[in-house]
Amino acid sequence: MVRFACLILIILIGTGLWHWIDPTKFTKENMEETIKKEKTINTVQSEREKRRLEADKIMDQF
Repeated sequence: MVRFACLILIILIGTGLWHWIDPTKFTKENMEETIKKEKTINTVQSEREKRRLEADKIMDQF
């Protein structure tokens, strides 16, 4: 009986994971798009940080 309950539990977990993971996210196009978005976000964040540091430097000079 315990084995049967474990089997049912494993099956439920497996089907839950199958529905939770979207296989369409793992296509080459989607991965390339995600990488481009991440690079854009990182670039914007680094530029903001540079501008903030420049503004701090200018404010420190006064």
